[in-house]
Amino acid sequence: MTTAKWLIVGATCLTATTLAAQQPAATAPTQAPSTASAATASLTQKIPLDPQITTGQFANGLHYYIRKNKKPEQRAELRLVVNAGSILEERDQSGLAHFVEHMAFNGTKHFPKQETVKFLESIGMRFGPSVNAFTSFDETVYMLEVPTDKPDVLDKAFLILEDWAHNVSFDDTEIDKERGVITEEWRLRRGAGARMQDKQFPILFKGSRYAERLPIGDMEVVQSFKHERLKKFYEDWYRPELMAVVAVGDFDKAAIETLIKNHFETISKSPAAKLRPTYDVPKQPGTLYAIATDKEASGTSVAVYSKMPARDQSTIGGYRQQMVERLFAGMLSARFSEMAQKPDAPFLGAGAGRGQFVRPLEVSTLSAGVKEDGVERGLDALFTEALRVEKFGFTATELDRVKRNIMRGLEQAVTEKDNTPSSLSPTSTSATLPTRSRVPASSTKWACTPGSSRRLRWRR
Repeated sequence: MTTAKWLIVGATCLTATTLAAQQPAATAPTQAPSTASAATASLTQKIPLDPQITTGQFANGLHYYIRKNKKPEQRAELRLVVNAGSILEERDQSGLAHFVEHMAFNGTKHFPKQETVKFLESIGMRFGPSVNAFTSFDETVYMLEVPTDKPDVLDKAFLILEDWAHNVSFDDTEIDKERGVITEEWRLRRGAGARMQDKQFPILFKGSRYAERLPIGDMEVVQSFKHERLKKFYEDWYRPELMAVVAVGDFDKAAIETLIKNHFETISKSPAAKLRPTYDVPKQPGTLYAIATDKEASGTSVAVYSKMPARDQSTIGGYRQQMVERLFAGMLSARFSEMAQKPDAPFLGAGAGRGQFVRPLEVSTLSAGVKEDGVERGLDALFTEALRVEKFGFTATELDRVKRNIMRGLEQAVTEKDNTPSSLSPTSTSATLPTRSRVPASSTKWACTPGSSRRLRWRR
């Protein structure tokens, strides 16, 4: 295996990255859930789906997931998950995945103009906490929190999701009005972080379509695209076979399943549908780097990334590997914390971790906040300690301390599982259920380790 190192450097933001040239592992075939314990199960076995989740798939390809959850009372979290984001845009559609998301709130078949927002506000929901959406590279997710004590209100909430799935109006006047809204959203987010990110992402995603398809898009395209190109994106990618409906909350599951069937089972499957492509982030030889500085940046940081293709994490072996990496990151972060407490420390604080960056890519990270003139010293300290671990490993005491901390967290999560808010349920937060790992039962302690994803999203 060849390894290439690259560096993103800045007086206000410095990142050094090692790119591991690996190929993504093939996804294992789906296996039936097993009741075997984690201790005795085969590492190749698929993690069983939480038995409290009711799931199904219609003939049109749409998946659904339903889980009863008592907290908060008389509330439900609803999601429409679309397996389509900015990565699927053509060059003259840059920003239109995000634009479609906006248009969903500007008129549908059953909720013209602003009626969607008006209805939700009439039942006590507020835009932001209870009603929202986000667009990322690979998915778009629409989110509602609604009361469950009135069947007619709940039915209407599912009608909103259904309209978003295949009945957005795309009124010409509303499209042109929204150009300014999105441009202003882009302008308000053009702070130091965004400006430095613009310099980093072409290096992080070098040679990949991800470098050219940021979810917010190209403002020249947003201001000038023909209406037909926006509608074309919706027609191409908002298809039932690329969607999932998720419902988690204080309700009767059978009644919710009936509502989902009534609203989504009859949506027609798209004839001669385009294949949903996937895109990789290619390996690069040599050392790559970029310098990102900004006079408005509030601090200086250094980070080291190790990039590699995303792995199948739907098996017990995949979960075991996550736990090994979590232990490693915990021990190394603890060492960094001790170093930061010493006089004349090489950094103000530092840590290690691993998570998904974009769908085909995982990153392991070493990061530190440093003094303005401490970039080189901080970077050297991160590498020195990482090399020390590679050569000498960790002590039994370090391992035991981190294991006990993780076990306490897992045990507390299991103890409090009945008090977990629906919005934090693994089901409602698994944003791409049709394409990602299964949602396991919390009682197995397999669902208690949230990922450290750093996916770029654009929320309203």
